[in-house]
Formats: sequence, structure tokens, C-alpha cells
Amino acid sequence: MQQFIINPKAAYIKNILLTDTTIRVCDEDYETIEAFTAELDSDKKGLLNTQHTFSYTDILKIVPFTAEQGFQVFFTEKGKKEKVYLDFASQEEFQSTLDTIVSNASFTKNIEQKKTKAWLKPALYSLVSAILTFATYDSALKLEAGENVTVSGSRRGLKKILISISETLGSTNTLILGTLITVVFIFFAIKSYKKSNIEQEIYS
Repeated sequence: MQQFIINPKAAYIKNILLTDTTIRVCDEDYETIEAFTAELDSDKKGLLNTQHTFSYTDILKIVPFTAEQGFQVFFTEKGKKEKVYLDFASQEEFQSTLDTIVSNASFTKNIEQKKTKAWLKPALYSLVSAILTFATYDSALKLEAGENVTVSGSRRGLKKILISISETLGSTNTLILGTLITVVFIFFAIKSYKKSNIEQEIYS
């Protein structure tokens, strides 16, 4: 069996050759199986060229991304763990290639728990909000005590904005508003963290 797949519009791997025992891939489009084979069999591999040849028994797992018409293959090559993303020109080509590899590798479908990092952004916003709230509240207290708050050094523009807010809201309102905004970001961070565990379909 030989199946040569060409996808010149692929973001990464453009040529894929499936045989009875191996998978060969590269990130250049050689247009014909003869040119592809000659290139991978030659010793003239460029430093920036991506080329892999591995057997079905070397595959560790496959993670499909059906909506994107692609899947990621984790494998070992020459004793080193590698991974490569294969995307296809059509849903039919994606599914048939996936079925062929899964069958030859004798894999079964499993569900893997995966943790996302979507909660990091609202958590970072919470920290920034807390720092700005403290800085603005501190400025408001100094202004109310009749002290001079100087604007110097780096980030003078930000300092001017914080002083302006301090003068407008006062210490109490600054603390209330800042705390409210921080709490909102914390709420979204906690909510995102609770949803960070998702189920990922894999073949292994």
C-alpha cells in the first residue's frame, strides 16, 4: 500500500507518504512521489528542512482536531520523542488518513483529561487591578492628608491618571471601586479555572 498526500496550502507538513509499515512527511511540496522519495532518501537535508520517517509501531498517540481537519501525531524517531501536525485539504482526506494510521497502529479511541490555561488572563487582570487599586488608594490618602504627590520617574502618564482618579473619587470611593473591579476579575478567574479541565479525544 502506498498513499501519497499533497497539501501545498498546509501550514506545516505539505507531503505525506503512507506505506504498509511507515509514514514519511516533510514540510516542502515536491509535487510527485518520485521527487519526494528522492529528497527524503538523499543525504542532503537542509538545517531548516523538516523531514520524518517513522513506523506505525513508533507512534505514541494521535490527537485529532476534527473541526480543523487535522491531527497531531506523537512518535519516537531514532530514540527521540517527536511530534508533527498533519492537516488536510478535505474532511474526507482527513478522516481516511486518520482511519488508516489508527488501524495500522492498532490504536483505540480514548478520552484524556486536559487542563487549559484560559484562567491565567483574568487572574493576571485581578493582580493588576489589585496593584492599581492600592496605588490609587495610597495616593488618595496622601492627598486627603494634604501631602504633595509627585509625578516623576518612569510611567509618569499612568501616575498622572491615578492621581486624577484619586482626586476625583477620594480614598473611600477609590477603595470601593477598585475592590469591586478586582473581585469581578477574581470571579471570572475562578470560573475559568473550574472549566479548565476539558476532555480531549485521543487514539493510543
